Amino acid sequence: MMSPALSPLVHGDRNITFALQAPEADSVKVKTKLQEEPFAALRDTSGLWSVTVGPFAAGIHFYSFEVNGVRTIDPQNRWIHLGLTPSTSVVVVPGDEPAFYEERDVPRGTVHIHRHRSSTLGDLRGYQVYTPPGYDEDAIARFPVLYLLHGYSDTEDSWRVSGRVDVILDNLIADGSARPMVVVMPFGYAPPQEGDGDGEWPDWFGRVTPRLQPYVVEELVDLIDNSYRTRAESASRAVAGLSMGGGQTLAYGLGRSDVFGWIGAFSSAVFEPFHDPLLDGERLNADLSLLWIGCGRDDFLYELNRRFIEKMNTLGVRHVAHITEGDHSWPIWHGYLREFASQVFQEAPP
Repeated sequence: MMSPALSPLVHGDRNITFALQAPEADSVKVKTKLQEEPFAALRDTSGLWSVTVGPFAAGIHFYSFEVNGVRTIDPQNRWIHLGLTPSTSVVVVPGDEPAFYEERDVPRGTVHIHRHRSSTLGDLRGYQVYTPPGYDEDAIARFPVLYLLHGYSDTEDSWRVSGRVDVILDNLIADGSARPMVVVMPFGYAPPQEGDGDGEWPDWFGRVTPRLQPYVVEELVDLIDNSYRTRAESASRAVAGLSMGGGQTLAYGLGRSDVFGWIGAFSSAVFEPFHDPLLDGERLNADLSLLWIGCGRDDFLYELNRRFIEKMNTLGVRHVAHITEGDHSWPIWHGYLREFASQVFQEAPP
C-alpha cells in the first residue's frame, strides 16, 4: 500500500503544499481565501495530486479540496472545522514569534464535552465547557463564567477547534492577563419548526433566536451553576458571541442584564430595527460592567454595527467600540476574544 501524502505541508516562506492521493480523479483543485477561484493541482504518475500556493499571512487558514467538482476535506489532516455548511480543513502558518493562539508550555485547562436532553427545547443537544488550569486541584474556589456563542453554520465545537478558546485562555491566564474563568459553549440553534426554512436570513434568525433564549438564559445557566463551581451572580457572568452568536448575545444580554453583567459582541448580526425596550440606558448602565462591541471595517455587517454603536451613543449607554481593520473571519475573532477576555471580570469580586 502506498504511503499517504503529507498534507498540508507549510514551508518556511509561508507557502503551503496541499496534496491528495486520488488516482481515479479527473481533476483536483484546492480552495483557499487567497483568491476567488480554486487552485488547480497537478497529478503525478502515482495518482498524487499536489499544488503549492502562497505566501499566506501568519495565522489560521481554512481550505478544502474539490475532486471532480465535489468539495471535500483533506483526509490527511485531522484538524477539521465542522459546520452545518460544508466542513473545511484547517492549517496554521506560524509567524516570526509564537502567536497568542498557539500552544505554549503553560498550565493547561480542560474542555469537557456534554450532551443532555433540554427540558426547555425538548431535544438532545451538546455543549462544551472549558475549566481553567487548577480547577480540579482546588475543591473550594469558585469561578466567573463566560457563555460563548458561535456563528451561523457553526456548532458548539467551533470556538474550541477554530476559535482556539482553550489555548488563548490558557496563555492569557498564564500571563496574568485574564482571570481564570469557566467558559460554556452551547449549540446555538433551537429545534426547527414548520416555517423556519422559509424567507430570508433575518426572518429565520428573528424566529429562532427568541425560542433559544429561555434555554441559554435560564436552563443552561442553572445547569452550569449546579454542575460547576461558579459564582452564581450577574457580576461574575458574561455572554459573548460572533456573528449570529453576537446578535444572540445582544438580545440575551441586553434583555437580561440581571443575569449577565458583561457583554461582548463580535461582528454581530444585530437585530434591526433595534428593540428599544431592551435599550433602557439607565438600567443597562446600572447593571452592566462592560458592553464591548467589535467589528472590522471590511465586514459585511460593519454598517449594521456602526448604526448600533450610534444608537448606544444616542441613548447614553456606556460601551466600548472596538473598530478594527479586517473582515468577517476567525483571525479577527481570535483578537476580539483576546481583548474581551483580558477585560472581562476584572472588576468582579475575587
